[in-house]
Amino acid sequence: MTTNFSWTQQWYPITPLSYLEVSHPTPITLLGKKLVIWRDKDEKWVAMDDACPHKLAQLSLGSINKDGKLICRHHGWCFDGAGKCTNIPMLSDEKALATACNSERSQVTTYPTQVLQGLLWIWPDNSPTAFADSTSKQPALMPESTLDSPLNDWFMSEVPVGYTVSVESTFDPSHAQFLHEGLAGFSPERAIPIQYFEVLGKISAEDGFTLKHSGYNIFNKDMDATRKFIPPCSNTTIYKYSNGKSVLFQLYFVPTKPGYCKQIGKFIADSLPQKRNFWFELLPKYLQTGLKHSSGYKLSNQDLSMMHSQAINENVGNRTWQKSYFMPSVADIGIVTFRKWLDEFAGGKPAWQGVEEVPFQELSDEQLYDIWHRHTKHCPSCRQSLILIDKIKDFCQNLTLGLTILALLLMVINLPIRVCITPALMGILSLIGSYKLDSIRQRFLSSIPKKGLPVVELYKN
Repeated sequence: MTTNFSWTQQWYPITPLSYLEVSHPTPITLLGKKLVIWRDKDEKWVAMDDACPHKLAQLSLGSINKDGKLICRHHGWCFDGAGKCTNIPMLSDEKALATACNSERSQVTTYPTQVLQGLLWIWPDNSPTAFADSTSKQPALMPESTLDSPLNDWFMSEVPVGYTVSVESTFDPSHAQFLHEGLAGFSPERAIPIQYFEVLGKISAEDGFTLKHSGYNIFNKDMDATRKFIPPCSNTTIYKYSNGKSVLFQLYFVPTKPGYCKQIGKFIADSLPQKRNFWFELLPKYLQTGLKHSSGYKLSNQDLSMMHSQAINENVGNRTWQKSYFMPSVADIGIVTFRKWLDEFAGGKPAWQGVEEVPFQELSDEQLYDIWHRHTKHCPSCRQSLILIDKIKDFCQNLTLGLTILALLLMVINLPIRVCITPALMGILSLIGSYKLDSIRQRFLSSIPKKGLPVVELYKN
């Protein structure tokens, strides 16, 4: 295997801007390296090592002061957007303070960043020429399209399966009819063999490859699809139909740490606008977003279950993918092409920075189907939704208690039964509301149900 491809000298989309909050720093992991993201006084997003040079406390646990400096929570050391230490509160002597702040040992390494198409991009190289080098390459952006609209925002989750199996899956379109049976019209009965699946042009270290293939079900049998992989993590897929309609899938697969991959995606369809729900649109915008996010995990759970099972079997023995996989179908061309790119140009796997791969460990259902760590903790809309649901749930519980006491008091003073029953009925409705809210709350935390068997139902029985 060769390594013509540099994993660090690349632009990575680390998060949608809508997932960031300007009031406090955000921790992220990229290629195993722990970084902190924050916005300085010039409203520029800064990425730096998430370690204070004083005692290595995480800077992401700190805060941003009124002057736009990042403050370490441990001892109050301050840093500007260039990573320079600007204050050490425990040094009162001005000369000693200046000497310490000018020392290379008090500096924090920063990394090039830029904002494009609603995403924050990071160049995770810490060489002396990193900022100059980063200007020589452009990020793998989504094609400019008249189909795009503000209504199509990015969705991000960090899944507990690795980079390789995640990217590989996205070049395997035929699995949808079988793995996602029962969702979005997918069904094994509607599957048809892919007639052609070919590589357009050459495969290269920096430019990746482009694939073209035909449809794989009775609905898209006359479709022409292109899938363009731009290293290290971009897959732009465009479906073009005979009626002139088209669909664009923009997907990014960011290797965060061994066994984990951040998936960022957007779907844009050239179709009629969906019917608006007047009552739903009365809800706060963040709650609308949160409820949409929380209702769409079944498909990704199906993907996770299969990819994790694949990873389990891949780690049995010490065989290469060529010896482990049997690829007799035209539909397998995408998988083979990505694996060849990874082996021939990129060392067969991401180049982790400062961390070692530990032996593979099988995950429990609680770990695999955990929604909080996969998505909710990263998404401000879902976190705000969770807080609001808890507040309304507490209100309903207190209201139930108050109405129950009121009904009892009305009975004690011997008022007519029709008067007493009104607060009792309202209390019952409030209790039912609290119970329903608890079920909705669970959708933001885990796919494992709170009642009945703790088993994730991936398919209808």
